[in-house]
Amino acid sequence: MSAGIETFLVFAAIAAAFGGGSIVANRMLGAPRRKSYLQRTTYECGEEAEGEAQIDFPTQHYTFAIVFVAVDVLGFLLALWGLNFRGPNSAWYPAFIAFAFTALALAGIYYALSGEKRWVV
Repeated sequence: MSAGIETFLVFAAIAAAFGGGSIVANRMLGAPRRKSYLQRTTYECGEEAEGEAQIDFPTQHYTFAIVFVAVDVLGFLLALWGLNFRGPNSAWYPAFIAFAFTALALAGIYYALSGEKRWVV
C-alpha cells in the first residue's frame, strides 16, 4: 500500500513543481506589465455599457442537452458492458444488473426533468 502513496506523493510534487515553475518562468520571461486606465473599464466592443447585465435566460435547452448526453452515455456504457457479458454461460444476473442500472438512470433523468415547467419541443 505504501508504494501507491509514494507514487501519488511523487506525482503531486512533480505537478506542484511544474505549476510553480510555470508561474515563476512567466513572471521572469513574460512581457512587462503595462498599467492603463483601460484595464479598469468594461470592454463592450468599444461601446459604453448600459442597462442591467442580468437577463432572464432560458435554461430548458441546456436541460435537454444534458439529458441527451446522459442517455447517450448510458447507451454507450450498456453496449460496452453487454459486450463483456456475451457468451453461452451468461445468466439472468447480468441482465438484472443492466435493467436496474437503466431504471436508476431513467429515474434520475425523470427527476431532472420534473423541475421543468415549460417544455421546449
